[in-house]
Amino acid sequence: MTRPPELYQYLPHFAKIAIERLDATSDPRKPDMLDFLLDSYAHSNGAACDDHTRQSAHHICRRRFGDTFTS
Repeated sequence: MTRPPELYQYLPHFAKIAIERLDATSDPRKPDMLDFLLDSYAHSNGAACDDHTRQSAHHICRRRFGDTFTS
């Protein structure tokens, strides 16, 4: 059974920071950049980004940024 994406408030802190970093940039918002930020911020906290957190963050970014979140 697949779990629904986590809501923003339930994401780990590093995932929230990655999403907010994309929100603050004028650069193109790309899934690859989100993955890089998730991995970097998780690693700096001595953690790893699990698949569910990654999928949830991508879901939130697609909703938040719409067509500007493209490959």
